[in-house]
Amino acid sequence: MNGLMPDCGGAIEAVAMTVPLRLLMNPADGKGAALARLAEAWPRGVTLYLLIDDPEAAEFRAWANGLSLSCDLVPVSTGKDAPLLEAEVWTQDSFMVARENERRILRHLIKADRPGRHASWLAPVLGAELSATDMVLAGGNTLTGPDFRLVGAASLARTPLGQGPAAHAAFDARRLHVFGFALTQRGAPPRLAQQPHHIDLVVSVTGCSDRDGRPILLVADPRKSADPDGPRMEGWAEQMDASARRLEEDGFTILRNKVPFLANPGFAPNPALRAYNNVAVENEVRAKNLTGRPRIWLPQFGDAEATLADFDTHNREIWQNLGFDVIGVYGWSAFVRSGGAIRCASKVVSRWNPIAKGVA
Repeated sequence: MNGLMPDCGGAIEAVAMTVPLRLLMNPADGKGAALARLAEAWPRGVTLYLLIDDPEAAEFRAWANGLSLSCDLVPVSTGKDAPLLEAEVWTQDSFMVARENERRILRHLIKADRPGRHASWLAPVLGAELSATDMVLAGGNTLTGPDFRLVGAASLARTPLGQGPAAHAAFDARRLHVFGFALTQRGAPPRLAQQPHHIDLVVSVTGCSDRDGRPILLVADPRKSADPDGPRMEGWAEQMDASARRLEEDGFTILRNKVPFLANPGFAPNPALRAYNNVAVENEVRAKNLTGRPRIWLPQFGDAEATLADFDTHNREIWQNLGFDVIGVYGWSAFVRSGGAIRCASKVVSRWNPIAKGVA
């Protein structure tokens, strides 16, 4: 299938992650542990390309030797580009993976709001072509389904004149949908806006459709207490409602998953989102998966923030009710201030069957 790598469908064949050495210098902050748990969560049959400053560095070797891996690990040195920046842990944002016939192409997003050099490091290892685009886009602000794409309104608003929806649509042949709400400002016509800055923090592509064939999306419902049934986050909740209605009008079935927007003395001095929507999804059932279910890798926060255990359970149950085997990956409280979780920290670079999907 030509076009961009979807965020659902076939079993993951290969995935990339980035482990900047500076994130391993302070084990107490939990960031290295979170990345280790994600690496350990990838199953047998997956190749993990791990981008690292120097695979021979003592800190990396100690971290890697402590892993209990099922996947096949391929360390990739960033060579003369070392040292890596801490922000380059977010492998998702700086490039897109595309296929044109038998050619695999890594499209470097040179104007991403989290720029990085991941594509140039990976392309030689993957045997992929490397190209650059000045599209004003980050990998975290677009999601790709089996036959549709979602783009956050901010990426359209920031795109230079002549690179509006038509240019985004030309990036991939799937039908383009915009995530956002109408923002009214005094003295100006309404315009589309989004909150937060990347849609993959609050929207999940499930790869499933309802009985009428409408694709199912999960859209976050923000709460301001540790109780999933507690009060909603005023203002932002209404913006998310409006964004969800817009997607419903576009032909999607929307399920709402409750997420906390809270402060925590250890991880977030100011209220911050726990990104339960930032996931990795397979719809194809692996041959040796004894559950007979497709898989979802779901960030969990209740290990370090015990008061969020009910949110962990609530979000697991939503995916279980969609028919998924939920792989809970703990430790993501360490990245709350940085704003990301599983999808941000990884990039699927190949799937066995990119068009596989399910019915819920």
